[in-house]
Amino acid sequence: MADAVKGLMDRITNDDPETRGQQLWVMFALAMFLVATLNWYAYVREPEVIQVRQLLEYKNEVVKVEGTLISWVEDPYSSGDDRVDAIIDDGTGVVESRWYRPGNMPPIGTTVTIMGDVIEYDGRIWIQSLGAGAMEWTSDDLPEVETLAIADVAQDPAAYAGEVIRLTGFIGESIAPDATFTSAYLGDHPNYGNSEHQMHLIIRSAIGEWVEASSKVEVQGMLSYQVRDLRWSLQVQGPEIGVDRNHEVSPPQLDWNAQATWSYQSGQTVTMTGTLANGSDIWRLYGPSGASICLLPSEADRERDRNRSVHNTVETVEGRLLWSESEGGWCIDANEGASPTLINPETPVRLLAMLSADPVGMVADPDATYTLSAYVKYAVEPGVENEEAYFVDAASYTPGWTTVAASIPGPRTVWLETGQNIIANVSVAWDDEDMRIRLVVHDYRLGTTPSARTLLWDDGATQWSYNRDQNVLLNGKATEIDGQWHLVREGSNDSVVLNLQANAVGVDELHLNQSMTWAGRLRQVQSDDGMSLVYTLDQADVLDSDGDRLGDTLEDQIGTSPYSEDSDDDGRTDREQHESAQS
Repeated sequence: MADAVKGLMDRITNDDPETRGQQLWVMFALAMFLVATLNWYAYVREPEVIQVRQLLEYKNEVVKVEGTLISWVEDPYSSGDDRVDAIIDDGTGVVESRWYRPGNMPPIGTTVTIMGDVIEYDGRIWIQSLGAGAMEWTSDDLPEVETLAIADVAQDPAAYAGEVIRLTGFIGESIAPDATFTSAYLGDHPNYGNSEHQMHLIIRSAIGEWVEASSKVEVQGMLSYQVRDLRWSLQVQGPEIGVDRNHEVSPPQLDWNAQATWSYQSGQTVTMTGTLANGSDIWRLYGPSGASICLLPSEADRERDRNRSVHNTVETVEGRLLWSESEGGWCIDANEGASPTLINPETPVRLLAMLSADPVGMVADPDATYTLSAYVKYAVEPGVENEEAYFVDAASYTPGWTTVAASIPGPRTVWLETGQNIIANVSVAWDDEDMRIRLVVHDYRLGTTPSARTLLWDDGATQWSYNRDQNVLLNGKATEIDGQWHLVREGSNDSVVLNLQANAVGVDELHLNQSMTWAGRLRQVQSDDGMSLVYTLDQADVLDSDGDRLGDTLEDQIGTSPYSEDSDDDGRTDREQHESAQS
């Protein structure tokens, strides 16, 4: 073998002119073979796994980095690139992976191995990859996800730092389909102002569809402390946000007299009532004071207008509130809204909106009757004839609330609860004494009773006054003082009087001397000496969601379900089993 190779080299290197051309071709072929061999070796050679802090030592080389995926953005510049920018943290630092023609992305918190060229340009360094095999992980690398309530995180956020958690709540603003970076808040109440806790979200990558403000969503991401903003934030990915479509979102009503607040609803689907004026391209809606807003109708709106003109009619329109550069003002756009049309002829105009748009016209015809859908502003006690109430156009406070006084026939046998929906046949009258419009209710029916509101002892008497006459929940220990039951805050002298239900569970032998969650109606009455006002909890008893005469707090302590009378389906109620265990 050695002689053969030696002979070949002798032929290539001899100086015989007759074989010089042949020698050149052989040398060229040999050079190509060597280059191909080196390229093949570079291709099949397993890249070295390095740490992020070592990247500068491997410029223009193919390497692997193993770490935790902490965020990613698809098509970061909205330029149509088939590209994902991912951030990987391996404990020694973080690196950006620019992945072209990517595959599927794993959840945030997954341990991944990325492979690509180390690129350094203008002081920045990243790993550039191509193809679906550039990021690898297995099912064992997926993160363990803990499902929590926002209140759980609020109590001790540092305990969940760097962990992947899952939260359910209500998004505080509308998210556009193509937004690749969004800062928003997740609250525990659909109304932003009523949320007890709010979790800041940093949303990366486009969701692909509009998410309306106050939508109920489920998010999963990594909790981290933002040093720059001095706050905790949850890093989530837009495509992974789950929207609960069973939760109905009510579009806010824009107030003609509060144009300065319209920007708070920017991007949201809104409604507005006024006198409509159609035009060739852009329509306008006019309010009672001459103010107007532009409307961008859909083709369906224009077709309906051609069949039956809507010009100079009072209409309620619905669309997405957007700023128009060409108009230099706000516009309601049907083409960008959840509904394909500005005007839905099957939806009646809300009376409160009509009062806002044309109050003079409504009062001018006192014999006309209307079917009104509204909400009760303050709880109204039964048993009183011709009780005065107030109706509003949303279940809880929103900027631009429309409030109208109403006279309700009585006596009644049930409470009208705060935030409860009411469908009423009414007429509109002018109240000379109070110089205001008043609704006269002829008959009505009530919607679902709202859930009880949780009170906190730390809120104090002033804050409690906003919940007067409402069903509430309050935690404390039932204590008998001078023959009167009180609910006492554990570890303090704070208390409220308990007016117990008949056969109340909370003062029996199983519940006494324990701190429990109590339910009742918060009332404010005069003290015995008539010199002050005190709070009482009427029709009070411990919260018992499943009706098995075991309080929810006690069931949580003993490990049974507060939502099932027979948690283990053995034919015996949870109370029967607990009583047997105590005997």
